[in-house]
Amino acid sequence: MVGLERRVVITGLGFVTPLGDTPETLWERISAGQGALRRIEEFPVAGLPNDVVAEIRGFDFIKGYALPKFRKTLAKSRKYMARDIQLAVAAAQRAMSDAGLVDGGVDPTRIGIDLGAGLISTDLDELAPAITMATEKTGQFEFPVWGKEAIGVIEPIWLLKYLPNMLACHISILMDCQGPSNTITEADSSSNLAIAEAARIIARGKADVMITGGADSKIHPLSLTRMALYNTMSRWEGEPSAGLRPFDARRDGTLPGEGAGILIIEELGHALRRGAKIHGEILGAGSGCDAVPTGGLDPQGGGTEIAVKAALREARIKPEDVGHVNAHGAGFKVGDLAEARAFERVFGKGAVPVTGLKGYLGNIASGAGAVELISSLVGVNRGLIPPTLNCEEVDPACHVDVVTAAPRPTDNPIFVNTNVTINGQASAVVVKGGPIAPEG
Repeated sequence: MVGLERRVVITGLGFVTPLGDTPETLWERISAGQGALRRIEEFPVAGLPNDVVAEIRGFDFIKGYALPKFRKTLAKSRKYMARDIQLAVAAAQRAMSDAGLVDGGVDPTRIGIDLGAGLISTDLDELAPAITMATEKTGQFEFPVWGKEAIGVIEPIWLLKYLPNMLACHISILMDCQGPSNTITEADSSSNLAIAEAARIIARGKADVMITGGADSKIHPLSLTRMALYNTMSRWEGEPSAGLRPFDARRDGTLPGEGAGILIIEELGHALRRGAKIHGEILGAGSGCDAVPTGGLDPQGGGTEIAVKAALREARIKPEDVGHVNAHGAGFKVGDLAEARAFERVFGKGAVPVTGLKGYLGNIASGAGAVELISSLVGVNRGLIPPTLNCEEVDPACHVDVVTAAPRPTDNPIFVNTNVTINGQASAVVVKGGPIAPEG
């Protein structure tokens, strides 16, 4: 990080998304305007406002992603891994391969992990028998029955499949990460906050390499039910692929997605000494919060403004140095407008190109920041800004220059990646695409 003691560069990218799992496939689909939102196939949906999601179809954890040296180990441990964990472990193997570190190359005590993770919903069949036992006599949940009898029906290792820190645990064991380890559970801001913390660990000299990013899957009956109860789910009745509409005048809510984005970040000198490929550099990061007493976020976007300004200060750059902003853009009426207001105050009215990628990917929640950051990085390293899908008419109240229709050419490799939760926790990371000069 420019603003801290040691510079931090990105040397590995790994991701599993509804758009694909290679930079070529990801960019091809983004360029072609091919989103992943469609009617759910994983399980039947009834009684909810919508049945449109961005699923990763045909995901095979072992055959598709397990590296030969890990295949036997992962085949045994898969039964302890919820889907979120499998997505993260799959992406981490891709990232470590991309960084050239699968077979070593870094002191195990100098490599750590810092990931964003969310609330992992349990498989209903695993708890149903115990819940039935605790309710069948009276129709009410009986805690004495639960404690004395029903809880014994649950698989003893049940909880290990669903703890948010298990993403980092499995990866750190697999990759022999003996350095700092942490998990950030801050909903949609989690990935960016984890990347920020990981970069600062390296900048302070506490590690040379960090595995960071995040993963989440909201393709689950409980997750969809929560969205419906919180009234955050889009009620779009048109073409399913058009249901999530960042900054569009007709936006009415978000739709769930799933995926993982993992970055290998590294101290610049360490990367250069081992001849690593460098994708980009983490210049700075910031966070903020604007939760209001009545619930929700500040409609003026105060938290996002705080986070972006803090990130720019740490990066030691000015607003006019930024080539584009990859916004949270979840499709909420209030949320998108709040972001737009924050960007207008920081950068000026329509002064910076803004994109939002959830129209392609759905809302990956705790994994969104990392996947979206990777997408922008893949774009700027091709000299292009990824466009916003489904923004056909920019809300006139949003005074931002939304990139739409097709990728926009750019010669500026610096971008800000932002995320904000429905309760106002905001995060921002400033990234510069490659190539990276050793002294520039």
